[in-house]
Amino acid sequence: MQTGRDNRQEEIARIVGHHLPKAELRGAERLTGGVSADVYRLDICGADGREEALVLRLHGPTHGGHDASLEFALLDSLHTAGAPVAKPILADTSGTLCPHPFVLTTFAAGTTALPEEHLASRVAAMAQTLADLHALPLSNLPDLPARLDPRPELLRWLEDESGQGPADAYRKTIAALGETRFNGTPTLLHGDFWPENIIWQGNKITAVLDWEDAAIGDPLSDIACTCLELRYIFGKPAMRAFEAASATHRQIDPQRLALWLAYVSMAALRHMGDWRLPAERESRMRREATATLREAMSCF
Repeated sequence: MQTGRDNRQEEIARIVGHHLPKAELRGAERLTGGVSADVYRLDICGADGREEALVLRLHGPTHGGHDASLEFALLDSLHTAGAPVAKPILADTSGTLCPHPFVLTTFAAGTTALPEEHLASRVAAMAQTLADLHALPLSNLPDLPARLDPRPELLRWLEDESGQGPADAYRKTIAALGETRFNGTPTLLHGDFWPENIIWQGNKITAVLDWEDAAIGDPLSDIACTCLELRYIFGKPAMRAFEAASATHRQIDPQRLALWLAYVSMAALRHMGDWRLPAERESRMRREATATLREAMSCF
């Protein structure tokens, strides 16, 4: 993530002063790249003189993910289970220190960079990590929403696009499919497993960030999301490489994956305008999402 400036320093100072009264705030820098939360790195010096970095996630007015209490509970469960996540420190939903709820965690050092020359090994590591997350027991997790059937939302989105391009034909095809609700064993889903949410140290993934879209449901929904995100950055071969790497961990039904690819592509096309992307990047992503949607629909 890159850093930037803004005017929330006084708010942040109040938060640190209240929740970490024996600590000194040495600096606060905004980490850009998020959309629905404002994220800051806080450099703290404790009473014992030990310096550490923390992360403050402020849920702003456009926040669309889990509330701060649920985000904290999920991170706490995942950290206890040994999953690669930042350790949660506290959540505050009181609104007394700043207008919005927030979560404070440890800082995950490393990089989100995904060098193209190491892409094959990194894609394999991503598939392994996602499979490990999918294998975590659900018994100790907080209640999360279900993500089992892409068809209802996909049909609604296509209906909204009625008369535009091939949307009507796509809608009729999806409506005519048989049962589309997932009937396997539900797993934990990250919901946004893409390079900017993955922290590397060397060739090892040390943290997976941003769990605000986590759910319980069909693991192919996560795989489809990562496939599309890799295609945005590296093209279709990277997408297929991740699909192949994921197939070494679980059996993949190509038609069901196509259904989820149609879902994530259509979701991206609807919401991409809210992501504050540079014009050139958005244009490229729209092309890739449109191509993925067309290819996915050709599977039915």
